[in-house]
Formats: sequence, structure tokens, C-alpha cells
Amino acid sequence: MTDDASPQRPEGSDSKETRRLVIAVILVALLIAFVVDNTRNVKVGFVFGDHETHLIYVLVVTFGLGVAVDRLWQRRHRHE
Repeated sequence: MTDDASPQRPEGSDSKETRRLVIAVILVALLIAFVVDNTRNVKVGFVFGDHETHLIYVLVVTFGLGVAVDRLWQRRHRHE
């Protein structure tokens, strides 16, 4: 009995999937190391006072605000 019903994978697809998996594992490990390394408390100054919070939260919020500003900037320049 032959296994003709199973789909044929192109050559090298297993190595491509393995490479993607290895890269994903490395990226997750780097992300975890980044989060663990940035858990100390920092004082953030606002106009009306200061607030102490974990550095990772400051970094995540700053990243999110940067992405939002970039999207708005791109949208504005696309419509001109």
C-alpha cells in the first residue's frame, strides 16, 4: 500500500520550519530576559507630580504610544 494520498512537502520545508521555530524560541527567550531585567521600580515625572512604577510598564506604554503616533502620522500623510 502506497502513501500517495498524503500531501508532498517541498524539499527543505522541514528545515525552514525548524529554522522558524528556533528563531521564535530565541526571540521569546530574549523577550523574557528583557522583561526580567527591567522589573525594577523607577520614578516617572508627570506635570502634576511623580509616580513610581516598574520600568517594563514605562517601556511598554512608551512603545505603544510610539506605534500609535506613527500610525496617525502615516495616515495623515497618506491622505495629503
